[in-house]
Amino acid sequence: MKHQQVLDKLAAKGHVRALDEELARWVHWQMVTPLPSHEELTRDVVTPVLTRWRCLLDSEEARPATRNVVRVALATLLHKYGFQDPAVTAAAVEAVDALNRDVVLSDAFARRSDDIKRLLCSAPVPLTRRPGSPRSLTFLRPGDVLSIELGGRFHAAYVWKVHGLNETPVIEFYAGTFAQPPTLADLADGEAARPGGRARFGVDGLTYLPDPANQVRAVAAGQDQGPRGGEPGPGQGLYTLSDVMTLQRNMADLFGGEIPGSGS
Repeated sequence: MKHQQVLDKLAAKGHVRALDEELARWVHWQMVTPLPSHEELTRDVVTPVLTRWRCLLDSEEARPATRNVVRVALATLLHKYGFQDPAVTAAAVEAVDALNRDVVLSDAFARRSDDIKRLLCSAPVPLTRRPGSPRSLTFLRPGDVLSIELGGRFHAAYVWKVHGLNETPVIEFYAGTFAQPPTLADLADGEAARPGGRARFGVDGLTYLPDPANQVRAVAAGQDQGPRGGEPGPGQGLYTLSDVMTLQRNMADLFGGEIPGSGS
């Protein structure tokens, strides 16, 4: 059975497309430098992907069927790009059974379930060349205010501009973290997380809103005022180049703490 045959049966084109784009871009950049061992490369690829998508997989707001479909898609796409995580694979196998038990997908999916499980449990073939990196695209707009989750805490960010033809948003984080997605009232007259433009990032791959991974949420749109005090001074860079996966490391550095580890 082929990976695309599995993905086509999941009836979740938006989630599959977003996951595929993010993995292609992330694996592409991880393979630019001289490759570490495959075990190290697997860790470097898988951990931030799981951290981001856990915002959906652990969410009580998301439908169980959606979470199970994404579990299967995640294991399938990791396998497609030559990676495997035992916890992810085990969760996907359980998700296949749950999807069949709840009659969520088609008869074709149910008939091929054993083949799907065999594919996911088989040893993946490591890539010998970098996958193509998809063009950066964003549906965010200047003046958008966002909530971005990391490790169960929520951080607010403001979209200052979008570079290119709807390509790369430049965001700036507000100071402070929140136990739940902040409201616009929580951010009234809010200051930047750090002065001198050090809380500003140009983020490739920050594409969709609503975010399929449930990590990024809309707080407000069309706001004229962003965080105060973050304007870069003479000789300081305007912003730091990043991407949707590396942004999690940027956030951990900015607000303190560690990126959560992998798991199911």
